[in-house]
Amino acid sequence: MRKIVLIVVAISLAVFVPFGLQASQPRQLEFDYVFVIKDIPANISSLKVWVPYLPQKPYQVIEDVAFPLKPAQITEDKKYNNRIIFYSFESPKDPSITINVRYKVKRYEYSANPVNAQAHAGVKNSGTEDLLKYLKSDRLVAITPQIQEISNALTKDKSTVVEKARVIYDYVFDNVSYDKTIPGWGKGDVERVCMVRAGNCTDFHSLFIALCRAAGIPAKFVIGASIPKDKEEGEIKSYHCWAQFYDETSGWVPVDISEAWKHKEMRDYYFGSLGDDRLEFTEGRDIVLEPTQNEEPLNYFVFPYVEADGKVFTNVDASFHFKQKADERG
Repeated sequence: MRKIVLIVVAISLAVFVPFGLQASQPRQLEFDYVFVIKDIPANISSLKVWVPYLPQKPYQVIEDVAFPLKPAQITEDKKYNNRIIFYSFESPKDPSITINVRYKVKRYEYSANPVNAQAHAGVKNSGTEDLLKYLKSDRLVAITPQIQEISNALTKDKSTVVEKARVIYDYVFDNVSYDKTIPGWGKGDVERVCMVRAGNCTDFHSLFIALCRAAGIPAKFVIGASIPKDKEEGEIKSYHCWAQFYDETSGWVPVDISEAWKHKEMRDYYFGSLGDDRLEFTEGRDIVLEPTQNEEPLNYFVFPYVEADGKVFTNVDASFHFKQKADERG
């Protein structure tokens, strides 16, 4: 197996003021993003790998990151500015390659709850962010005539962004079930969600985003992982996603409808707040990577994406592992 040396990269950190629970201690984690590229054919001349690079946010402070620096490059996609770790292996000799990207992260609660007078404002638009892209259709998050009709009916008597977003949130909560037994779940296909009224977090939030955009509210898709609240270390089995909508007063306001559906007593909380139990990887749909991949844009970007000689290579296993610093929480 190819020997890969881990080099710690020190990150210069700005001093962030976390939103929501300034008085609370952050959750401090070590997080391993591990993946194995397996059964690489001996005749492959070029193997290219793109990996999400956890972003620096006011509510997600990346203190350190270690990864195989060579031959890695750090890039950003041009539309959403997601950071990417990119590898290019020429004529790889080994049948498998294992890479572990290791982070030290402080994660705060992110509360921009617009119905809570004591909540702090969310992340505001810097003035350079193009909000228009969050009003347009994506390939599977399309503003269809049906979506426009539903959105119009829901929001016709609402005057503010927050009122409109809340009635859309409630509609999705009341009309979609968390169910992964019906084929087709997980793609975030709005037309399917409207038809079967079931799916996972991707499906819940795709419908929310489409309805918001149809109402003229900028809304974005965010994906990452949930960190179990009842454990101090272990493996994270899958991804988790949520959404944000933009309000000029509150900034980017997070919502997590699928998690609210599972924990119905927290329905109001998840309209405007996220706990310290998750990590954010990337945002957006139909992602064109940097350097540009040869195949079609990614529906979303949470797992490593690999191309072998310009074709998608799927023999990739990814796993996430976390360990909480037991002596760091107040």
